[in-house]
Amino acid sequence: MALCILFFWGCDRPPDPEKVLDRARKFHRQGAYEKALQDHIWFHDNAVKYKPSLYGVRLSFALIDWIELGKKYPDAHNALIDIRNTKADLIKNAQGTPALFHDVAAINHYLYDNQRTVDLYKELIDIDFDLAKQCYDLAKSDLIALHEFKICNRMMPSPVFIVRDMQAMLDKNIEIYKSTQWADNAHLEWTIAHFLEEAEATLMVLSKNNRFAEAERFLTDAAKGMDMARIRSGLEDLRHQYAPSRNISGRPANKRVGGNTD
Repeated sequence: MALCILFFWGCDRPPDPEKVLDRARKFHRQGAYEKALQDHIWFHDNAVKYKPSLYGVRLSFALIDWIELGKKYPDAHNALIDIRNTKADLIKNAQGTPALFHDVAAINHYLYDNQRTVDLYKELIDIDFDLAKQCYDLAKSDLIALHEFKICNRMMPSPVFIVRDMQAMLDKNIEIYKSTQWADNAHLEWTIAHFLEEAEATLMVLSKNNRFAEAERFLTDAAKGMDMARIRSGLEDLRHQYAPSRNISGRPANKRVGGNTD
């Protein structure tokens, strides 16, 4: 019975990954570092299998906790590096998937090692071009941070598809905000910021590759039908920065359009 309580994933009832992660944190606080490490490994390998909604937690808060453990317990740091390298090797050996690339990119992100992600992405382009196209969004922020704008220009989807996806995500998040009790103002703030960040990343790539006409069209499409004043204002600011010939109303950029703010 004691063994069943400690390692409850061996029992008949389904395991609860959140309890495993909480237990890893408890072990960490208690100084039981090896037990904490084993729970982190289990969570990384199994969390999404039992609870898909933990996909984001697995590649953010759980990794942050693991890296903090590694600062006190070198075996934990080395285990995370080994997992990262093993997954990177699978990608290099043409056995990659978007999820596998995301794992590697996320680990590199929290280790402040975005150069490794960019280097792996460059290899992936030669190994599996179609997979590299699928993984562009996962590598985009690192590529831009390291000024790999030519690669972005080659791999970025058409701006028409980007703005379509941005608007679909915006609509989905606004619906969640309006209809879901847990979606508070912080969710709305993230929604607005995410839309404008995606717009800026696209405009940066377009402008750095002298695709100014497409940048203008992208901004026009992004603003079309937009009834959120803060997003319209943000898009106008981006137009001044990346496509300064016109603002979102089509008037000269030095005649800024006034309006209400959210």
